[in-house]
Amino acid sequence: MDLVESEMSSCPMETNDCADAESIVVTSSTISDCFSTPTSSRSIPFCITSWTPECDEAKKPAIGMEFKDLGEAEHFYKSYAHSVGFSVRKGQSRTVGNEQVWKRFYCNRRGWRSEKEQTKIKRKTKVTRCDCQAMITLKWKGNKYIVTAFFEDHTHELASPSKQQFLRSNREVSDSAKSSLFTCHTASIGTSAAYRLLRVGDGGFAKVGCTKRDFQNYHRYLKCAINTSDAQMFIDNLARRKEANPAFFFDYMLDEKGRLVHIFWADTTSRKNYSHFGDVISFDSTYTTNQYNMIFAPFTGVNHHKQSIFLGAALISNEKAESYIWVFETFLKAMGGKKPSLIITDEAASIKMAIDKVLPSTMHRLCMWHIMRKVPEKVEPSLRNNDDFYARLNSCVWGSETAIEFEEAWSALINDFSLQDNTWFADRYSIRESWVPAYYKDIYLAGILRTTSRSESANSFFSHFIGYKYALVEFWLRFVTALEEQRHNELIEENANLQSMPELRTSWKIEKHASSVFTHKVFDALQKEILAAREYCVVESMRHEGEEKTTLISDGRSSKVREVVLNTATMDAHCTSQAI
Repeated sequence: MDLVESEMSSCPMETNDCADAESIVVTSSTISDCFSTPTSSRSIPFCITSWTPECDEAKKPAIGMEFKDLGEAEHFYKSYAHSVGFSVRKGQSRTVGNEQVWKRFYCNRRGWRSEKEQTKIKRKTKVTRCDCQAMITLKWKGNKYIVTAFFEDHTHELASPSKQQFLRSNREVSDSAKSSLFTCHTASIGTSAAYRLLRVGDGGFAKVGCTKRDFQNYHRYLKCAINTSDAQMFIDNLARRKEANPAFFFDYMLDEKGRLVHIFWADTTSRKNYSHFGDVISFDSTYTTNQYNMIFAPFTGVNHHKQSIFLGAALISNEKAESYIWVFETFLKAMGGKKPSLIITDEAASIKMAIDKVLPSTMHRLCMWHIMRKVPEKVEPSLRNNDDFYARLNSCVWGSETAIEFEEAWSALINDFSLQDNTWFADRYSIRESWVPAYYKDIYLAGILRTTSRSESANSFFSHFIGYKYALVEFWLRFVTALEEQRHNELIEENANLQSMPELRTSWKIEKHASSVFTHKVFDALQKEILAAREYCVVESMRHEGEEKTTLISDGRSSKVREVVLNTATMDAHCTSQAI
């Protein structure tokens, strides 16, 4: 029994034994008599102003009204309450056997906040209770519920029609709203943005049926509900995919307590793409995702449209060498043991140790984009916004064509900008052969290492579904959607190649032949080189020595000539540069 009822035990309103109470119509004067004097624990006014709802009599409860069950009665009372401007909460009940023999529904503002409740509340909250006595009592008689008591007056103002959307019992996250939230989260649209879309689609806030806070609370409740079985749900989902398609691969590792430590997956398309484009791959472990702070580590390749493609991924709990060893071994298992010719990674000693153990014959290089993006935080504040410094650095790293040229430009850069004592630049120089292009001009890199825009594009792609405290199930929804978009873009390129032909800019046979064997994106890159050769390259000299044909070429814009050596027997060629 709540406090208000104990204070009113002697009132003529109704007896405490509601099951035996006769049908009573309670008036405002009756309730006023009960509060003729204030209690010692509450500051209750001597005179309580009342508000009587106005509505169609057909919508108003009445003594003797009958309902087949409590659900129907609750719906009727709430419909009445919401139409006149107050919220409803469930009250006391009595159960005999499995049947509720009487039940109360109260105005939501009934009673007072107890002192015990007040001390429990940590944050500042508004007081909503004002001891409103509006309520309805139902009693089970025979095979139906009958209204035995109804008090309609309120001790507070009622909500106007424009504010009735905020009544607590009038707010509910509907099934359609839940479906919209699921769809939006699948498309990596957050809860707040999803609510805005819902509001626009439904025609206004009042039509949504709930507030943004309700929406956010539902999402938080959903996350809490799946929290205890999140990892199992994630694994079960992958297992169902493998059952539907045996070519889908996944594997995982648990610790001694049965907790998920590592997991790897690669679908059929990823495995097929690796068989075609797996010579040069990228492995990036710089993404931290989900609420368990697991590391998302994807394998990425480049297809014949010069697009980044997903080849497989792992979620690992730490960055120890043992974790990366497990990832690389599992990756090879998924790909039938085929090792890549070259792998590009970020800087991490544990990754290098794992590659040396699992992929000893694979060439290992570091991603320039990850290194160059760290520069601003590694230099003095005076250099962070120095355009000349960045221009010199980019020219040194990207523009050097030989190792000697890079080393000379680097030395001048260090001296001119007083970086002799910068240990980070010294360390990067000591490993220059693993990240500076001038040291491996003859190695095919598929554009992964050299193209900053490609790394930025891959980073943007993965950022759609990482970087937030998602549960594993939420992470998977976003991942699948992003992957579908990536593969849809590949289909767009395939269709463009099928339905169109590139425009030829010269009469050279090599250009025409290239247009028939290369995809449009690859041909575009080659065409630029052909046009540059026609417009700028000047043949300085040519000589034959046995099977080798050597040609010196200048571009008319620099002091360099390029020496192109062609083996006429094997048709292999290489190019070097030197000062005139």
